[in-house]
Amino acid sequence: MADKFIYVIVSILLGFGLVFSYSLPVYLETKYGWSEFHFFFRFLGFSVIGLMIMYTLSQCNPDKCIAKIGWGLLFISTITIILMPTPVLSPFCPVIKGARRWIKVAGLSIAPLEFFKIGMIYFFAWGFSRKLRSNHFRTLKEEIKVLIPYALIIGFMGGYVILFQSDLGQVMLIAMIFTIMLTFTNTTYKTFGVIFLAIFGILIFGLLHGGYRVERIKSTLYNIYLLAPKWLQDFFDVKASTIDVSYQIRQSINAIHNGGFTGVGIGNGELKMGFLSDVHTDFVLAGIAEEIGFIGVVAIMSLISLLIWRIFKIANRIETKTHNDYVFRLFAIGVGILIGLETILNIMGIIGLFPLKGLPIPFVSYGGSSIIAFSVAIGMVLMISKKAKV
Repeated sequence: MADKFIYVIVSILLGFGLVFSYSLPVYLETKYGWSEFHFFFRFLGFSVIGLMIMYTLSQCNPDKCIAKIGWGLLFISTITIILMPTPVLSPFCPVIKGARRWIKVAGLSIAPLEFFKIGMIYFFAWGFSRKLRSNHFRTLKEEIKVLIPYALIIGFMGGYVILFQSDLGQVMLIAMIFTIMLTFTNTTYKTFGVIFLAIFGILIFGLLHGGYRVERIKSTLYNIYLLAPKWLQDFFDVKASTIDVSYQIRQSINAIHNGGFTGVGIGNGELKMGFLSDVHTDFVLAGIAEEIGFIGVVAIMSLISLLIWRIFKIANRIETKTHNDYVFRLFAIGVGILIGLETILNIMGIIGLFPLKGLPIPFVSYGGSSIIAFSVAIGMVLMISKKAKV
């Protein structure tokens, strides 16, 4: 029987998202003359579809379905991403904020990269369970040789995404998931050093192909400097003549400060009124912090922490008797890592400790592709949970 506890947690998180999809995007609805329920009904629709996907997948047999779904997500999303800049799909992929990241069909925007992340997690789980689960390599060269196919795929797709979608954040996220999942195999520490250098190389490549990213990192570092103790500020004595904390981060911090411990009340936030853009997506936690305060944010973080804990518990309780069992365990671990990393990086982003770029709060931020992709991932975990003694 699938784990009902996860289903309940996700439903509550979607409930939070639904409330704030009504409360936060008021400015956009007013600006464009949309109904006050414009985002609410869309979020409700995505939530219902997501819950249906989770329930349907939870009823399937993991031994028969996980591989088909995992490979399907990987191949379809990879082909779609590659075709997006080409004449085949470019008419359906408008340039938004300088990049083609969405396919617009019948009034809906689809972000293939959200589904690609789930496909890559399955690919890592499948590959690691075959190559790294029980092998004990004699040399670093042998171990690196096994990891080369994964590195080539990440490198190729990462470079493609950076060049054509200008999304370094998602590429770094996938690289981080890859590295953390490796810790659950027999990989040696020397290999992690090589991987770290490779990730650093991807970061440098991304920075060289987007000067604005350098400014964003400067802004982030300067914000960290401002949060440091005075004696440390005096020691470095940074002059901010050409560096400043971005407008978005300042407004985000103002929203959090304005909310205080208990918030100003749902619907009473001020920073959402045109001062803080993306308040219902990337900066949703800042908007929530203003309206229901520190208590509300802690409640949401507690739910996400419970969700991750439950996923890891399922992974830990799977009896690894077959190759599929190892794939299931690693896949569940990967989904837990994805949810945790996106949440942590989003929190760091809204307070200026990390360059925030398109990393939502799972099931809370507005975004159909994110909700549906996470629903598929959780549905697969629910399917796997039937193999675990929770």
